[in-house]
Amino acid sequence: MEHAVVPVRIENRAQLIYLLTEAAELEHEILCCYLFASFSMKEGTSEGVTEEQLASIRGWRDLLRGIAVQEMIHFATACNLLTAIGGEPQLHRPNLPTGSRAYPPRFQLRLMPFSPEAIDQFVSLEQPEAIWEAEQQGEFRATAVPLDRLSDIFSSERNFATVGELYRGIQDGFAYLAQKLGEEGLFVAPAGTQTAQEYFQMPGLIAVTDLASALAAINVIVEQGEGASADAEDSHYKRFVQIQHEYREARARDPRFVAARPVVTSPYAMLPTDLAPDAEVALVDDPISVNLCQVFDGCYELMIQVIGRLFAHGDEAPETLSVYADIGVSLMFDAIDPLGRTITQLPAGPSHPGQNAGPSFRLSRSGGLPSHSTSARIVFRERLVELQRYCRFLQMEPGAPAVLGTVATALQGYAAKLA
Repeated sequence: MEHAVVPVRIENRAQLIYLLTEAAELEHEILCCYLFASFSMKEGTSEGVTEEQLASIRGWRDLLRGIAVQEMIHFATACNLLTAIGGEPQLHRPNLPTGSRAYPPRFQLRLMPFSPEAIDQFVSLEQPEAIWEAEQQGEFRATAVPLDRLSDIFSSERNFATVGELYRGIQDGFAYLAQKLGEEGLFVAPAGTQTAQEYFQMPGLIAVTDLASALAAINVIVEQGEGASADAEDSHYKRFVQIQHEYREARARDPRFVAARPVVTSPYAMLPTDLAPDAEVALVDDPISVNLCQVFDGCYELMIQVIGRLFAHGDEAPETLSVYADIGVSLMFDAIDPLGRTITQLPAGPSHPGQNAGPSFRLSRSGGLPSHSTSARIVFRERLVELQRYCRFLQMEPGAPAVLGTVATALQGYAAKLA
């Protein structure tokens, strides 16, 4: 007996929260992969490229960063969708590289420098559902789920092959549960608790309060990623295909052309506890690189916590939320970005001769949200001060990069806003 394939099946609130949690994790993972690749790209002709090649690199970097900003919107949207139906924002995620059981087989992610292999991964991640299905030529999925299977009350079927397929299932789940529970029964978050454009100047970030806004928010994600149609020129997929084509042409003209620094894949200064035993990682062991990686991870985790508080806020005043939004976004541009670009110019250490270090985007077990508004403000300020002092301490080391002083000054300013 043949059964229809059900890639994503949602029949209750718990299942919808489960799949939205996975969607938020995936958006977060993909964002880190895009940022890592952008940090690795060369920035001057002194790095062995011509002016013409450097112009191409700058164009690709701009495209990649623009896509990364939209991935941040997708992550934020997934958090809005979660809180709208009674879930909590999903800030945590498996550390990279992801294990074989973290997500479906097509989503085995790792941090790679900008390269043909990395671009191929990005094209695959953003591939439209219609193109993927055409490539499969009707092949039957070995793990297809029969429609007549009894419902699983604890989780949801997750045999999706594309991001668009995941969100299509989530859309169907919203429509079904809105009919089953009623919109008032499904969208249970108190009024005014959605994070939208009044805090983040991000076009496409929609406050989710009912079925129409939920479906509209999901449509933004799908259309920006794979496109409203397979030939949508402004989709992430088409932009990565453009980069893929242009890079191949540039390398055909000059086979020696490499757009990125020789950055190690999946680097760590300190191994997290959640990596699979067989995970292939590069342990950075140059002392200066290790120190900067630690600063990067501290700033990155704090940025995620501060932004997360915007989605889980309870009794914070609007002015406090505006400060959190400002600090969260500023951490990306004033700390994460300059630190990431600097780290990829530093040696990985004696264990990796001829290769450069890279940021790991490491999340610790303790990287959750403070539970109350008062404690959140205290904890965030305390951490900003600690990171600022650590940067000043590292500045005294011989050979310390100048970026430490710039980041320290920025962190000091953020802490003052929470005094």
